[in-house]
Amino acid sequence: MKVWNWIMALVSVMLLVGSLKALLDYWQYDELAADVGQMMLHQVSAEQVRQQVQDAIANNNPADARVYLSLATTFGYALQPAEFEAELQRLESPLNTARRNVNDFASGFIDGDATSSAGVVGALTSDFTVIGDGRDLWEQYQLYAKGEPVNELIVTLAGVGVGLTAATVASAGTTAAVKGGVSTTKLAAKGGRLTPSFQKFLLRQGSDVFDYKSFLLAVRADKSVDGISKAAVRAYNPNATQAIQRTAEQVNNIRKVSSTADVVHLLQYVENADDLVRLEKLSLKYGTQTKAIMKLLGKGAIGTVRILRKSTEWLISMIASFASFVASLVSFGSIRLKK
Repeated sequence: MKVWNWIMALVSVMLLVGSLKALLDYWQYDELAADVGQMMLHQVSAEQVRQQVQDAIANNNPADARVYLSLATTFGYALQPAEFEAELQRLESPLNTARRNVNDFASGFIDGDATSSAGVVGALTSDFTVIGDGRDLWEQYQLYAKGEPVNELIVTLAGVGVGLTAATVASAGTTAAVKGGVSTTKLAAKGGRLTPSFQKFLLRQGSDVFDYKSFLLAVRADKSVDGISKAAVRAYNPNATQAIQRTAEQVNNIRKVSSTADVVHLLQYVENADDLVRLEKLSLKYGTQTKAIMKLLGKGAIGTVRILRKSTEWLISMIASFASFVASLVSFGSIRLKK
């Protein structure tokens, strides 16, 4: 009888081990994208959307105001566009539009700082003529020469930009999308809109392409504009662009379905490559409304929900594991009582 009890105990333990293994095998999740429609319904009120419209109008930004009104229609918020139409038409008059666009374009072209679409276009235009990248490289070299901290990411992206500009010209524009993505990312970096983790991610990718340390050392020998460009080209490695090219293309894809100014804003929600993929998918679905959605919902809009792949099998395995555990306790308990 004693031998039989030991056999039963061993069988119970083996069953317990087997059921626990099955339980762990079924403990697998699928990462599903957040349901933005449900999040908007439960987390955002019509009054919040109205406030965003009013703020955009107060900030002389009729484009954003119309996006929020469009968002209200998409998700069924009780806002009447006619309520704001008179004020929007005033802001969108030819004179006001021209004044706003000219000022923003000039600021973006000269300083490389921009938040509006016209300003971003100005900054990108200067980058495509090497003026913007050259300006940024020169500014960072000046900091280096004074012994002040250098923004490694801006130097790197500007250097990559110089190399891509040359490649764009040589390839008759085939790398223009990549160049546009890099320039847009640099704008976001200059505006302090990139998260620390995404900055590190970009710096790892960019460092393979552009050796900013050798560039800074080379400029010391020739501080002319031409010398800066030549030093940048020498520090550029065209054979290592694959990783940063993919990132730049994703940024450019977001730009194409939203706007150049929106991307600068949207990149502040990105921590890593997965976030960028999800942001790209969200942008492809909602287009120009993406920035408004992200502003209202925050990073949760590009979050994920973990769902068990085989919940029924997992539940059965859990019950079996519990039964095996109880059987093991009973078996060992009976052995001790026999003693």
